[in-house]
Amino acid sequence: MADASNMGFNIYDDVPTSPLSYNQDPRSNEAIAETIFNQHAQGDIMNVPGWYAACHSLTRAFPKLVALVDPAMVGRGFELFDLNGDGILDLDEFVGGVRELLEPTSVRAKSLAKRLYAGRIHEGQQNFSHVKTVAIIGAGVAGLQTARALSKVGLTVTIYESRGNVGGVWRENYIDFGLQVPKELYEFPDYPRDQAFKLSAKATAEFPKGEGVQEYIESYADEFGLREMCEFNTAVQELRVEENGDHQAWTVVYDHRDSYMRASVKKEERTFDFVVVATGMYGWPPHMPLAIGSEKFKGEILHSCTFTDPKCAAGKKVVTVGGGKSAVDNAVAAAKYGTESTLLFRTAHWPVPRNLLNLVPFKWGTYSRFGHFMLPAHYDGSCIKRWFHDALRPVKWVWWRIVETMFRVQFGLSGDLLPTVPIEHDVFNGGQILSYEFRDMLKQNKLSAFKGSISCFTEDGVILGNDKEIKCDMVVYGTGFKKSYHMFDPIVQRKLHLEKDGLYLYRNIMPPNVANLAFIGSEVSTFNNILTQGLQAQWLQRVLCGQIFLPSPGHMSRDLEIDQAWKRSWMPPTNARASIWQLHMMQYHDTLCKDMGTDHRRKGLNPLAEVFVPYAATDYAQIFHGTETKTASHVFMIVDGLLLTLLFLIYYYLF
Repeated sequence: MADASNMGFNIYDDVPTSPLSYNQDPRSNEAIAETIFNQHAQGDIMNVPGWYAACHSLTRAFPKLVALVDPAMVGRGFELFDLNGDGILDLDEFVGGVRELLEPTSVRAKSLAKRLYAGRIHEGQQNFSHVKTVAIIGAGVAGLQTARALSKVGLTVTIYESRGNVGGVWRENYIDFGLQVPKELYEFPDYPRDQAFKLSAKATAEFPKGEGVQEYIESYADEFGLREMCEFNTAVQELRVEENGDHQAWTVVYDHRDSYMRASVKKEERTFDFVVVATGMYGWPPHMPLAIGSEKFKGEILHSCTFTDPKCAAGKKVVTVGGGKSAVDNAVAAAKYGTESTLLFRTAHWPVPRNLLNLVPFKWGTYSRFGHFMLPAHYDGSCIKRWFHDALRPVKWVWWRIVETMFRVQFGLSGDLLPTVPIEHDVFNGGQILSYEFRDMLKQNKLSAFKGSISCFTEDGVILGNDKEIKCDMVVYGTGFKKSYHMFDPIVQRKLHLEKDGLYLYRNIMPPNVANLAFIGSEVSTFNNILTQGLQAQWLQRVLCGQIFLPSPGHMSRDLEIDQAWKRSWMPPTNARASIWQLHMMQYHDTLCKDMGTDHRRKGLNPLAEVFVPYAATDYAQIFHGTETKTASHVFMIVDGLLLTLLFLIYYYLF
């Protein structure tokens, strides 16, 4: 029988860690270096290709040099070794270079060794018993819920917030910004609005504006003492990998800022066992695709996040660029406060009305399991589910065409404003829930909308790609934000495996190849973000407490590859596709609940309510309060059987 150690292995199985070869005996280390040189050299010299191969051998022999194979480090390492600059290495240069990296004496060697040390990144782990201190970056709804969840189990939490208050994007944003959804679909599961203390009418309105949402978030922070955990006006500049015994730790490098956001001269740092990035999907920097000639434009050019004062639009002709929710809101605000308002968009998206047919709240069609079932099927489903999706595909197609017709009539969509992408796909890219203000202003000629983009600026306006000129005094870009990972060293960034369509993470939370790091609310987007982020925080709490046992990094990577392939097979291409769940949030929430060992069906044993009644934060409140009681699985199996029988009979008699 063949020796199993010599047989092939599953590429997703983790490779056992080899014994460390590095020791403090310089003679032994030099002998190892000489052996590696002879293995990869051509005669008495080593060229660049040989150096690349030698770097991999060095990382296996000397684990502290593991980052030497990183693309950013290979060239710097060769320059350090190549003392005479002739582009090749001899034995003395190679052995001397290894000696310098292991025990650096020169300034160049110390600098490179420091970078290599920062690149000694542990892969994701399964035991978090060492975690006692946690740093959270960001004091928005994600950071606050994470702080509450982790502090409840005895972890010491510090929140770093660059501004002077909690709230994140709700602290300040564009003119008249507010919730797209009714208040009950945007509330903390463990702190519903009707239990909040002394909220004003602004915070309890059916569709609260931004200041009302901010008031509610501040009330949450005050109720649970979360402000005491916050370091306000403190901007994190760097997250640096450190060694802490057998575990990887993180040093947070930050500076304090005054009310004018001026940084202090001296940077400070503090080391934590675990770091949570909770900076949100819409952080910094703003995305502003400026066209040619912007420097000669005599008017103002703003991003939507700085379009905060109605006075700045007074008496002006405003052009808004973008096709998303913020761009539409900016165009409406400009029409209210300016003299002219024009919206420029490249792609039209399907608007979702607050009430279907002006009668039924939209949540009945989008926040229920029925609405989720009508979407393109998720890959992680049983054979029976897949069979039903395939069998009912014609019905689902007809359903969405009816929905498109309904929305087309309700919003009066025609011409360039009529989207070309099917709505069941577009909701994963656009997803804007609108009132009728934009529609009515178009009818009243208070604003105009054109499909196109700015080709160039003039002194007093813009010229579009079709040579149409629009005179204006202000251009507002409602074009979203870029994602920045500048806090991480480039070596760490490459370990995160950032793709063109975003950052793929296990459960949209944990990177498989970087230990003691999580992202809450930063790499996930649903139609109920506050609930999603709260469930993520509860999931992370159970991971750190040992109640959820993570799979190996290899198996996490396999799951990510499947998720990536599925999303790329049908979702519209965007730079945030990895994060997008939107109306598939039901599937995502179910997965988190299953991981936590709790019921993912939150409507009790009422199958009709389970299928048709919208889900809200209150359905998950017991998970957050710790009062959850799990229903026996066989009970749900019986209910499943009855429900499937009913669906089969409906299908049989209809078709």
